[in-house]
Amino acid sequence: MRKADWALIGYIKRSKNRYRALEFLETPLIPSELGKKMEISLTHASKIIRELNEKKLISCLNEDLKVGRIYQITKQGKRIKKNLLNLTKISDKR
Repeated sequence: MRKADWALIGYIKRSKNRYRALEFLETPLIPSELGKKMEISLTHASKIIRELNEKKLISCLNEDLKVGRIYQITKQGKRIKKNLLNLTKISDKR
């Protein structure tokens, strides 16, 4: 695993909502849909989206729009999520 991956894994582990957002964003969603699915405020959902987007774990599929932007997990986000899931499985076996 890459050193940068460890930094991202630590970043995701610090917040269960970040990991949940990655799970939900396997399907393209707008921020309000993500907030409803996660049962959090739109403001909180938007903050999570902004942070994950800055880390390149998700991407905007229609950046030209100001309203109704759709986000989805990236290949890098899927890799990090998979590595984190594998680490969790290993620690659960102990």
